[in-house]
Amino acid sequence: MTTHSVPSVRRAGERPAGRPPLPRGAGINMLKLDLEVTRDELAATLDDLFATFNLRVQIRSHPAFFTGVFIVLTGAAAGAAALLLRRRGRAG
Repeated sequence: MTTHSVPSVRRAGERPAGRPPLPRGAGINMLKLDLEVTRDELAATLDDLFATFNLRVQIRSHPAFFTGVFIVLTGAAAGAAALLLRRRGRAG
């Protein structure tokens, strides 16, 4: 995740907070630079979004939580297997 926050756009057509409007008569170089900044902000936002839903990243970020989930799931599977084996032992 990035360390800076990307400002949000309030209304369609407005620039994000913290970014000054382009000066009148801005040349093509200024427009290209603004486009690069916008592209970088979008890339950072998408990186953060994909990291949020990436299971590998979440496991690396919260190992204790996922260890607990793994132990609970393993215990539930072992308990279900024990119940099934107990029922088969009584029926036979």
